[in-house]
Amino acid sequence: MMRSCSAATGANLDMQGFGGLDADAKSRYALPLRFTPGVATTLVAVGLVLRSPLWLGSMAFVALSGALVPRGMLIDLVYNVGVRHLFGGAPLPSTPKPRQFSYLISTVWLAGSATSFAYGLPLLGFLLGGGVVLGGTILTTTLWCLGSWFYRRGGLGDTRQWQRDRKDSAAAWSVAVDRNRSAADAGRHDEDDQQNERWQRRHGSPSRWTCAGRHDGTPRDKFANRI
Repeated sequence: MMRSCSAATGANLDMQGFGGLDADAKSRYALPLRFTPGVATTLVAVGLVLRSPLWLGSMAFVALSGALVPRGMLIDLVYNVGVRHLFGGAPLPSTPKPRQFSYLISTVWLAGSATSFAYGLPLLGFLLGGGVVLGGTILTTTLWCLGSWFYRRGGLGDTRQWQRDRKDSAAAWSVAVDRNRSAADAGRHDEDDQQNERWQRRHGSPSRWTCAGRHDGTPRDKFANRI
């Protein structure tokens, strides 16, 4: 049985625009959706260490591909065409609007960082690029997206649909928790039954006992010492 993602993870995916996915799909994509921000954040960090306008400008172009083409984000394509086949994973879903908006913010900040290094303003370059690294790190580890949060707080898109998706995710998570708890309780009951069965095989059925002892003549005190 597929393990359900947490309520927080489900809410974060809803905020990014993945509310149309059911609980099983969210559980299936919760890890793969970290691939793109994880790789991108690492590459941006390398660009900052190198203080390379060309490197950071290239990463701005990568982010722009995600902002303009829902199924054309370059790192997503790398995952869909190559990486996922190593693990037998499903292709990533199309990039929803809030996540595209986040890519647009990253594009602007990375372009600003590249320009700053090119014109001898390293402090501004580190601030802009560092903001992208910080946001990408949070997105990779928690799936909470700063750009999507701006998108929602700004009232962009269908806010009412987002609220409905949040309620549906919370309800689905509650059902999954109850189901897992019931399965755990059933497993404990089965284990208790097995232990009782083993105990009866060793000591005999309780219905065979008498006040003085067992029908086989074992004195009560002697039998008590054997338990």
